[in-house]
Amino acid sequence: PDLTLHTDQGVTSVAELLHTARPVLLDLASRPELRDLAREWHDRVDVRTAKTAERPADVLLIRPDAHIAWAATVGEPDGTAAPALREALSHWFGAPGRHLVG
Repeated sequence: PDLTLHTDQGVTSVAELLHTARPVLLDLASRPELRDLAREWHDRVDVRTAKTAERPADVLLIRPDAHIAWAATVGEPDGTAAPALREALSHWFGAPGRHLVG
């Protein structure tokens, strides 16, 4: 979905986030554990945080073609969501990178 997003940098949209032709992990519910997990793929996946009035899920993993590769449902516990996110990231984008950016 092309949601209107409110970020620290201003108003944007999912479509604008995908202009880089990279996958995006979009955190709509302040889920730092899931953001930190996705940063293991920093060389292939952008991690963004935003607020939106129309929250379809807590976190979305969006492929560059705008299809949803994975979603954490509203209120889904990290203990359930984290392993599923790791599996989705590995499936779609390969093994995690070896070096994390500071």
